[in-house]
Amino acid sequence: MRNVPDDPVEPIGLPDEDVDALFSRLTPFSDIMLAVSGGADSLCLLVLFCEWKARSHWSGTAAVVVVDHQLRAESAAEAEFVRSAARQRGLQCDILRWTGQKPSGNLQEEARSARYRLISEHMKASGAQVLLLAHHLDDQAETFLDRLTRGSGLFGLSAMSADQPDGLEGLHLLRPFLGVPKKELVVSLEHRGLSWCEDPSNQSEKYKRSRLRRLTALLAEEGLTVDRMAQTALQLRRAREALEGVLLRLYEDSVVEHPAGPLKLDMAVFRKAPEELRLRLLSLLVARVTGRPKHLRLSKLQKLDNEILAGEVLARPLSGAMFSLSRDWLVCWREAGRTPPETVEVAKVSGPWDARFSVECLENHASRKVEAGLFLGALCNAPVRSREVIWPEGWPKQAFACSPVVWSESGMVHWMPETLGVFEEKADLIPGLDLARLPFQGKLVANHMQIEDTGAEI
Repeated sequence: MRNVPDDPVEPIGLPDEDVDALFSRLTPFSDIMLAVSGGADSLCLLVLFCEWKARSHWSGTAAVVVVDHQLRAESAAEAEFVRSAARQRGLQCDILRWTGQKPSGNLQEEARSARYRLISEHMKASGAQVLLLAHHLDDQAETFLDRLTRGSGLFGLSAMSADQPDGLEGLHLLRPFLGVPKKELVVSLEHRGLSWCEDPSNQSEKYKRSRLRRLTALLAEEGLTVDRMAQTALQLRRAREALEGVLLRLYEDSVVEHPAGPLKLDMAVFRKAPEELRLRLLSLLVARVTGRPKHLRLSKLQKLDNEILAGEVLARPLSGAMFSLSRDWLVCWREAGRTPPETVEVAKVSGPWDARFSVECLENHASRKVEAGLFLGALCNAPVRSREVIWPEGWPKQAFACSPVVWSESGMVHWMPETLGVFEEKADLIPGLDLARLPFQGKLVANHMQIEDTGAEI
């Protein structure tokens, strides 16, 4: 019979076997980046990861990154604290600094965006495959409450994912602690006799997250615990993923993509779809033709949806896209507006053009390079007259204003899509140039649709 100690047993934090289970999903990766701020959560991530690495004999490469937002006098010292903690455990640590003038409003959100942007650029340069984050169960609940106060619906209230391949800035994000309460991470550090940095803004009533933490304790007294909020968010996430699958299949079945840019949506399918799917289809169309996912106001989407169903849309702009309705089709294209696509010298460009097309100059194509003095730009800026273009049937001419065209300094058009169609048929007119439409990602990041200025989502 086991002896029962006279005094209460002090908790020691996460047992090794639990840590091993949490980090087991890391084994397929060979190059991992840990985001560490110096707070209790992220420092625990660093400590437990290094212990797991030693126990499991994981042979991959790991490094640490810390972002100094330069918003507080202590931030530089905290970044150095992280670097020291990483080096003590044999990991390289790079400090990224958010420089320049800081925004006057919405500072925490802007800092968050800057943090992910800086880390993304750093990971692309280093070759790291995934970013390890220390989000935990309490963060999941706070996020749920935050979005609930914004009037969020299914997509906004759904849980953060423990494994998110398409996270912010295109990063692959892993959150091994997402089901772990914060107190267990704190106790894990205390058991090891470790200290961490405390950001005073985490306790300041000035910031919403701090006020939500106080509210969480009150809600728990009424039965709405952190665990229950996280479970609700997880159930909503499953429903969200099911809706995503339906929406993407609907897009594939009802949308015609022209290789030169514009889209056509089958109105017979659109009219039969529920309002929820119609609004999200419109959101996807905007993201696809502009190449940039948008945070669209729900009120504007609903207004456009009503006009389309009433047959009133002749030419309606929305967030960089233009919509035009015929009897059978809703056509959507990239609006030139005040900022048409940039004109660039072909020989000097490599990578995305206007976030819609991929441009690559092949070094050894038929033993020739792309000649100098050729420019890539939009049809609306090209030295070509409308009567010289063979316009595709069934599409409005203006839908191709932002289609890619190549011309020379002398003003001679060297290449444009065959009837503004398939690129490959005329690509041999410019040896060494590879120009293609970027693939459809199908990412529904544009589903955060704001109602006026409240940040509400559907």
